[in-house]
Amino acid sequence: MRKENSTNFENEQTLNNYCKANRTLSLISGRWKLPILFALLEGDNLLYSDLKKILPNISDRILSKQLNELQKDNLIKKNKTKKVSAYSLTMKGQKIENLLSLLSDYNL
Repeated sequence: MRKENSTNFENEQTLNNYCKANRTLSLISGRWKLPILFALLEGDNLLYSDLKKILPNISDRILSKQLNELQKDNLIKKNKTKKVSAYSLTMKGQKIENLLSLLSDYNL
């Protein structure tokens, strides 16, 4: 998280306003965000434990951090019940399915 009065923050805002793809890529970038999003595309309402099984090498701290960031950016939502919480894509998160599919099909 950048300070809002920093030059880096201002530069990031300028780039995001100029190139909307830059903003999208910044939302999904990181080692674990894409695998989390792909897991939620394949299975809706996944429990935290389900995500840990799908991504066994991710630490609890990083999984929690990435889930919180994806929630903050409104790509996923946390569905709380009395006993457990499950994660699913929001409408905004569902809209990037085609983009993610294209990315997974593209090989360099």
